[in-house]
Amino acid sequence: MESPHGEDDDLSPSPEAVRMLREMALREGEEPDLPDEQLRSNDQLQQDEMLALEAIYGDKIHIFDEKAGLRSFQIQVHCEIPDGISVCAESSQGVDDDDPSSKFLDNFSVEHLAPLSLTCLMPPSYPSHHPPYFTLGVQWLDNVKVSALCHMLDSIWAQQPGQEVIYEWVQWLQSSMLSHLGFDDRIVIRQLDDSMVGHVDVRVIEEILSVEDIVQHLISYNEEQCHESFIRGLHACMICFSEYTGVDFVKLPCQHYFCQRCMETYSRMHVNEGTVLQLVCPSDKCGCIIPPNLLKRLLGVADFERCERLMLQKALDSMADLVYCPRCGTACLEDEKKAQCSNCLFYFCTHCRDPCHIGRDCIILTPEEKLLTLQEREKVHRLSKGEVSMITTLANEIFSIREVLSSSVPCPRCGIDISRVSGCDHMHCKNCGKHFDYSLAKRNNVTALDFIEGAQKEPSVGLSVSVRQYPCPQCRKPHHKIGNNNHLVCAACQTRYCALCRKVVRKSSEHYGPRGCKQHTLDPEVAEAGTDNKDDSGSELSEMI
Repeated sequence: MESPHGEDDDLSPSPEAVRMLREMALREGEEPDLPDEQLRSNDQLQQDEMLALEAIYGDKIHIFDEKAGLRSFQIQVHCEIPDGISVCAESSQGVDDDDPSSKFLDNFSVEHLAPLSLTCLMPPSYPSHHPPYFTLGVQWLDNVKVSALCHMLDSIWAQQPGQEVIYEWVQWLQSSMLSHLGFDDRIVIRQLDDSMVGHVDVRVIEEILSVEDIVQHLISYNEEQCHESFIRGLHACMICFSEYTGVDFVKLPCQHYFCQRCMETYSRMHVNEGTVLQLVCPSDKCGCIIPPNLLKRLLGVADFERCERLMLQKALDSMADLVYCPRCGTACLEDEKKAQCSNCLFYFCTHCRDPCHIGRDCIILTPEEKLLTLQEREKVHRLSKGEVSMITTLANEIFSIREVLSSSVPCPRCGIDISRVSGCDHMHCKNCGKHFDYSLAKRNNVTALDFIEGAQKEPSVGLSVSVRQYPCPQCRKPHHKIGNNNHLVCAACQTRYCALCRKVVRKSSEHYGPRGCKQHTLDPEVAEAGTDNKDDSGSELSEMI
């Protein structure tokens, strides 16, 4: 019976090697005429040696069926290589004599070399009179060097005739083969021309492979063996510092590895927080991107789809010529500071996000100026059945902008408004990553309510501001009306009060109305100024006519 095959293709027996051994045994002629006692002794020694080889090499040995009473087998020999050894692929064709480096195709380091195939056949006269017949196959060596190895195995038998020698052969191939060939610090792989090939031993298994194929084979084999060694070993996670076997680790393309649980938590944390651009190797100063197939395995289908959406969104946000429609949020391409939405067909200015300006340049308003503009719109609008929803939306927008700007400060780097909910003054902008002091930034910047207070003191913002002052009923701080709005907010104590009755306003809907105060009235001096301006305009128009 044959021993079971390993999963590796390199462990499969070579029919060519077995055929060559049979032919070699036939060419040697008849075996010497030995006494039966000697034959029985040789047979027992062969049987004991086979048992020892099976116990030592395990799945690296493959035993063939006995034919004509001859034992044969094949051993995969893994040679020991020193640390840091490199492999150089050298070509003898197209070499520039003036440039010695041109003959090297590739140079790389390996931790594992593809095994040698040593196939042996034990004749009845072994070990008393004759050595085993053998063949030797090495894919990554030229035939001249493999022939030198065959001659060395013959010399080992010559030094200890009459003894079992196969174990000595394997040990020498494992430990001393590279130094015997002169490969102490670098293994040179070359493809020889016919003129460079001398006498080749008949026991060499010739495999015609190009240098490129040999290099690819060595690299693939080294990667497979490194992965298997990693899977079998114990390793410490660099995040939680716990030890697990390699099967419980995730290995990234940068060769950093972390345990499965930490990588899943790390990946889901970035997806939940929306910081998918920071979803890279957790090792310090690495920055290697985690492959999508690995992310899908760590996150699951649902979280991976959300991660892809966030990455797409971040990529779109980084495009300089891409903007979003203010109405429906569809991505649009900017063209000369203008854009048209492909979904709702809204044609807007990319600076102020308002409808596109026809025949005039865009004037970018600050948030405070937008607040005052909205208040002015509220003054000129009249409540009617068709404008109820518009007025409600406008009022909500005014209130939202007021509340946000009164309690937020702009980021010193990107200008986005940031509010502090709780905690210390140390702030971190999620938009650009800037770290700053909240209190210092608030002292150095003007909020919306500060702007309104300054506009009340200096009536030069383009809106009608009353001359008369209306003191706050709580702190007695005087304020001016802006426009015709009687609803005032004290910049000092934040009290809301009515300019007509000087009372605190709890609910605007209950205080202002048919049975209460009017929310919008003009001061007498403002009304007279408006009448004078109208008369002057009428006089000028009459003169022009």
